[in-house]
Amino acid sequence: MTTFARIAGMTRGGKEMDLTAIKKYPSQISTAFKRFPLAAAFAIFATIAFIYVYEGNHELTDSKLLYWLSIYPTAATMIALTISLVQESRKKFSVIPHAVAEAVWLAISIALVFYHFSANNDTERTYVLATWLFIYTTSFLSIFVAPFFKQKDENGFWIFLMKNAKAAVVATAISAVLLAAIDGLLFGFFNLFDIKASVRPFVYSATISSCTIFPILFFSGIPSIDESLQETPALNKFQTSTNKFIFLPVVSLYILLLYAYIAKIIIQWEMPKGMVSYLVSASMLLMLLRVTQMLPERINPKPSFEKKLLKILPAACIPLVILMSVGIIRRISDYGISEGRYYITAINIFYYIIIAILLIDKIKCKSRYIAIVFCSMFFIATNGPLSAINVTHRVWINSIKTALVEEGYNKFPLNDEDSREFINRLEAKNNIPHIKMVLSRIQTLNIRGDKELAQYVDHGIVILHIDSPHHTKKQASVLKAAIREPKDNYFDIPQNVSKVSYFYKTFRQEDYEFQGDTLFFQLKPKNLDKTLKFFVTKEALEQKNVRFLETEGAKIGVEKLDVNIIKDDKKESYFNIHGFLFLE
Repeated sequence: MTTFARIAGMTRGGKEMDLTAIKKYPSQISTAFKRFPLAAAFAIFATIAFIYVYEGNHELTDSKLLYWLSIYPTAATMIALTISLVQESRKKFSVIPHAVAEAVWLAISIALVFYHFSANNDTERTYVLATWLFIYTTSFLSIFVAPFFKQKDENGFWIFLMKNAKAAVVATAISAVLLAAIDGLLFGFFNLFDIKASVRPFVYSATISSCTIFPILFFSGIPSIDESLQETPALNKFQTSTNKFIFLPVVSLYILLLYAYIAKIIIQWEMPKGMVSYLVSASMLLMLLRVTQMLPERINPKPSFEKKLLKILPAACIPLVILMSVGIIRRISDYGISEGRYYITAINIFYYIIIAILLIDKIKCKSRYIAIVFCSMFFIATNGPLSAINVTHRVWINSIKTALVEEGYNKFPLNDEDSREFINRLEAKNNIPHIKMVLSRIQTLNIRGDKELAQYVDHGIVILHIDSPHHTKKQASVLKAAIREPKDNYFDIPQNVSKVSYFYKTFRQEDYEFQGDTLFFQLKPKNLDKTLKFFVTKEALEQKNVRFLETEGAKIGVEKLDVNIIKDDKKESYFNIHGFLFLE
């Protein structure tokens, strides 16, 4: 056979192979619906839900239904997919696990939505956000880990993971091409026929592509569990080349850079900088990816350089993780504990555990244990008494209580006058690091509307001029007022009032403006479609003559009001109100 004939034959063979692969897609998609019916149904429901949310034309925090629809479907899809795969691995198919899991998730999601809308401060809303994130992360990881939980090695998991990665890339590429084609068609249609269209059709096409087309295509590429268990892990040429010429050099450079930095801080005898945590995290992530991808070399009984390298890399990261620990200890020593530093500390501990798992030969299913530890630590850090929010809050409140006792206060809560006197005493000692830290904590908790802080100091106080690298001098206020109504005063209910709500509001910079001698501000009540616009004069504030603030259809009965407007410095200005909102 001539060379030309061979090339022609190969070309024909390639075309036939490509056409065969393309022809398989309809049957694969049909199989995906049969194999994962509930997951496919939730993917379609997600598309409908997100379009409905878009059409709602409201912020998610304005409606419980819109907020729930934006959160629920995606996690429900992942949970349904996981259960289908687990049942496939055990060859036991039943509707009951699906019903129970989805019912539990439905109950949890509804409870979190109601908790979010009943939250009175940013701390509680942050807790809800962290819980959502935990559920999404756990649901995603369970897709790959749960079907192989009872296996004695990682072979099936590795095959499944690699083929899923390929399926995700293919699904993304096809979805992107389809989206571009649909958008091009819409754009051409609107221009050819001189139709002035909004962005709505393009939003619809993007939602359908990302929420329905992509998941269904991805489902069609998911390998069967039996197929994954029967194959032997092996690297193809692309994976081998990627490991040798991309992963290994990049990981090595990261490690060498940080080793050089360790040498520098030892020679100069200085503490590590804050950004070390990011570099160490990048090194650990790259190392973990490389070790995971090189599983075929790890299980190969023949000794090789690659196999030795898989032991060297985790061990080489130990000094880097220790360096990160030193940096974290320094930050906590200098600035105290915070939610962010708690999370970084948890990540640092997780890195030690990863290295231990990778170095212990007796642990065969390393990915399983890493996933279990990660999800467990994630849960502890975001929920319960040991969560970042609770631990940080306890430490902060205790430091404030200690400062109050040190200043001679023992009857709580302090009234407005004593609260301001307490703050003035602390500000006089602002050059002392731990006093500066206490001031910062009071300011942060006050902005969050913390309930426990109000048990010790007046909830309406706001600390402004805490010395920092970015603010070293106090500026003159163009408007400053602090109004307090006696606690035994009662508000007369205005006529035609149908609803009353107590509220505490710290206004965002964009929600208020001081022009001339008048303060204008707007308030958007929950579950109300319109925004209420109020104004109050500087003279009325200075004379403390603001028992009621009125606008069309609403009144605010002012219990407490704090305002401090600083010219040309919106960041240091503040405005908040405690009171009752009366709606007609």
